[in-house]
Amino acid sequence: MKTDIFEDMKDYIGCNDVSDLPYRKREVWEEIKRQIPLQYPKEQLEKFSHYVFGVDYAVIMGILDMMKGSDRPCRKCEFTC
Repeated sequence: MKTDIFEDMKDYIGCNDVSDLPYRKREVWEEIKRQIPLQYPKEQLEKFSHYVFGVDYAVIMGILDMMKGSDRPCRKCEFTC
């Protein structure tokens, strides 16, 4: 079972350190889209979302919900990622 989204995402993206994740938002975003639904505690998803993207996890989920069925990123994603 997945236990730490920070460490797991670091490994998925190929970062040397968790502190690199905010600088690789596009790659993190693509990985999140591939892994929905994310199987991590809600508290951890909130912290991760704020750390990497600077927004609530609900915002991330809202964007993903809007994108369902579309292969184009929404305008919000283009500016935050």
